[in-house]
Amino acid sequence: AFAFKWADEQKETTLLEIEWSPSRTGLINPVAVFEPVELEGTSVSRASVHNISIMRSLDLGVGDKILVYKANMIIPQISENLTRSGVRDIPETCPACGGATRIQMMNNVETLYCTNPECPAKFMKAFTLFVSRDAMNIDGMSEATLEKFVGHGFIREFADIFRLDRYRDEIVEMDGFGEKSWQRLWDAIQQSRSTTFEPRLIFGLGILNIGLANARMICKAFDFDLDRIRNASAEDFAQIDGVGEVIAKSIVDYFADEENKERLERLLSYLTIEKPQASQEEQKLAGLTFVITGSVEHFPNRNALKARIEELGGKATGSVTGKTSYLINNDTTSSSSKNRKARELGVPVISEEEFLKMTEE
Repeated sequence: AFAFKWADEQKETTLLEIEWSPSRTGLINPVAVFEPVELEGTSVSRASVHNISIMRSLDLGVGDKILVYKANMIIPQISENLTRSGVRDIPETCPACGGATRIQMMNNVETLYCTNPECPAKFMKAFTLFVSRDAMNIDGMSEATLEKFVGHGFIREFADIFRLDRYRDEIVEMDGFGEKSWQRLWDAIQQSRSTTFEPRLIFGLGILNIGLANARMICKAFDFDLDRIRNASAEDFAQIDGVGEVIAKSIVDYFADEENKERLERLLSYLTIEKPQASQEEQKLAGLTFVITGSVEHFPNRNALKARIEELGGKATGSVTGKTSYLINNDTTSSSSKNRKARELGVPVISEEEFLKMTEE
């Protein structure tokens, strides 16, 4: 038996800088940035070095002549350092937050960590939620893009997203960006600044235990008045149907925190939030509770169907219980867990067509 392996294509280039990239775990990863070379048909200019131990084994310093290749013809790597000038300038502060760094030894591997528990890089999930479709809906602001901006210290709080133009020149020069990419992103950011859907903002803040459905209920209960929401007591929230003590405490604690208050004020200075017009439609679904499962055909997505239910006075929840009025599933005969649960509880299973007929009668 014979096994063959193609020899890796290697190219010599010059190391221009070591970029330190913070992650949500607190780890700060070194990334080698070098003069672009063609490898396996594409231009390559960056390669992860993973940790300080690997840097030391390569004696890697800016200006060194290095050999690079693509592991498995995909992942850029440094195979050899031809000049070995030595490791230097390991940052003493985190590029994302300016907090102190610390070199840690774990399993005989040296790594660099940010010691600041409030480092924005550790809250990537919060930023990702904030820009998502159900929140501020900033098209083009992917998690990978957020990681780059947070890692460079461009974004430290939500408000920073709306003043990214301060770093326009640096962003245009970043790998994967250019004038057109920047302009598309900036246009999307500007578009998101004006919203009439206040639940998007409440949901986007990432308050513990507050989902989009809860955010809608809360905003509706307080007549879409953000000041009333910010100043309400736990007892006020607990009176809302579907909001218990845990959720009430979460939202009160969030707005009681002075730092959260200051960050929210800075964010609001960039937003235009108009109170939604009260629906003139008859509240045909008042007192009814719906659960939606499966794919939808007459609405863009399930969230749009939920919004329609709430516009007509109904409630949309995630689980089938004895309080559920209808389960909406276009496959009414399926043996899914929700369909089985509905049959056990005597909850009618209806299709979208049947739901639409119900609302048009």
